Amino acid sequence: MDPRHPARAATPDPILDADIAVLRLCDRTTNLLRVNELNTVRDLVRLPARKLFALSRLGRNSLREIVDSIDRQGLRLAE
Repeated sequence: MDPRHPARAATPDPILDADIAVLRLCDRTTNLLRVNELNTVRDLVRLPARKLFALSRLGRNSLREIVDSIDRQGLRLAE
């Protein structure tokens, strides 16, 4: 976000505002994200991969699963 511009409310988007269940991740990955209060696709794509990887018990395979699923939605994780 550019500090020179006032913060605006997030624009509603059906994909971004959807529950992470739409990503069809395995139960273990979904549960880890929920425990870390990442409940919507928007919550997830706001984080860079390195921060997701730093979550407790989230390994490379889970991170790969998340990235692949987000890619299929035409989205990317934050840089």
